[in-house]
Amino acid sequence: MKITYLLGAWGVLSTGALMAQQDPPVPVGQLNVNAAMVRDGVAPVLSWEIEYPSTVEEVIDIDPEDEQLTAKTRLRVQVSVVGVGLTDQYGKEYPAKSYINFSSVGWKHIFTGKGSQVDPFNHYIDRVVDEGEVIRFAAKVDENGYDYFYNESSNIRVLKNGDNPPGVSAGYTSQSSIADYLEPYIQNGKLSLGPMDLIYAAELTHTDTSHTGYDMQDAVILVRFTRVE
Repeated sequence: MKITYLLGAWGVLSTGALMAQQDPPVPVGQLNVNAAMVRDGVAPVLSWEIEYPSTVEEVIDIDPEDEQLTAKTRLRVQVSVVGVGLTDQYGKEYPAKSYINFSSVGWKHIFTGKGSQVDPFNHYIDRVVDEGEVIRFAAKVDENGYDYFYNESSNIRVLKNGDNPPGVSAGYTSQSSIADYLEPYIQNGKLSLGPMDLIYAAELTHTDTSHTGYDMQDAVILVRFTRVE
């Protein structure tokens, strides 16, 4: 049975709301002047401080081979489900199951269910990890006969701000591709996510990358990192 993914516009808009909460998304700072008033012809002394937003590469090492994550500093990790909407060509939904692994505590359940059961504003995982923590990811269709796919598999992609969106087509001509779903977050052909966000994009039903069902849309998980002092 061919199962493909359908993420509605509500899920995309919800993603935007989640990403928009990250602070600061742009450089912020203050400008100081050494005097409230100055005489004509006298130049005031200006000083300024600018805080640039951290990027995920500053706090997380992403292994290029297996896409395993390693914390470079103490971090808060918040995991949200953008969408799970495995459907067949008739619109019937199927459930998916996802887990995240922290090297200090093992596998932690993120979510099991259908797309209609997802709350994209809920942090299904919210914990603090220390420097050196290794993070892995796994997901599967929650039906008999389907295996787990892990982050080292080509069926799992880790996406960050500035990456190219996956260039795969939708499983059916009536469906949008993952690039179409992420279109609100694409600028100049690149993903425009929160600077400390990562997305796991998963294909859970096909391993043949040339198959029309291989569309990387079967589960989309948002992971946000925040520095902890």
